Amino acid sequence: MPRPSQSQSQRSQTDHNVSSQPVDESHLVRNVVKTILNLSINKSVIKRSDISSIALKGDSRLYNRIIPEAAEILHEVPRNSPVVYGYKLVDVESKGKKTMILCSTVETSSFAELNENYRRRYTLLFLMLGYIFMKNGTVPESMMWDFLQTVGIDEQQEHEYFGEPKKLLELFIKQAYVMRFKQSMEGMNEESIFLSWGVRANQEVSKRELLESMCKLMNRKPTDFKTQYIETQGLSDDMSVDGDEESAEELE
Repeated sequence: MPRPSQSQSQRSQTDHNVSSQPVDESHLVRNVVKTILNLSINKSVIKRSDISSIALKGDSRLYNRIIPEAAEILHEVPRNSPVVYGYKLVDVESKGKKTMILCSTVETSSFAELNENYRRRYTLLFLMLGYIFMKNGTVPESMMWDFLQTVGIDEQQEHEYFGEPKKLLELFIKQAYVMRFKQSMEGMNEESIFLSWGVRANQEVSKRELLESMCKLMNRKPTDFKTQYIETQGLSDDMSVDGDEESAEELE
């Protein structure tokens, strides 16, 4: 076997020394927690590779050892909240890469407690999520815009209260509140674009509260919408619900 060159021998010895050095795991855990919080500041999807490169100095071998403890720290809520942490790491699919999002486990603030910018943004988000939910979980994107137009929100025009709705939808998709996907429709050759709830919405948004809010808008009772009511109550489909089953045609 050929003898390695001097540079190869030195590099091999250096790698051995680095790998044999003791690892301060508590320091790395703190680094990972800090990195995850920084990367998720805008509720963006977090790449596993970014955590490794920033917090673990590129040593991805440490990831599986460190991440469980970091996730536990992020999940804890101090007894004397207001909150420091209270988050859950949730894996998401993103173009075949290993990614995750940081979701809140703490009950969301009321709209009155949000600043004006967030209040406007999340009012539009809740309108979108509410419509998707009342339409049984999936709607063509074109139908979503048709619905929003009935309440004065045009896809192509800036709204005086919400701003640019098209840009906000893209933001909600990026933050994993809404998922966009293609799907074939019966009788059509081309695939259509659909919207559904994203991973973050399923983790952070209460369907029960959303149903109650939508029913107030329509002056109806939650039990009028059997499918949605059963889902919000955790009931099985064969259980009886007082009231007649209705569709959400009023939202067309």
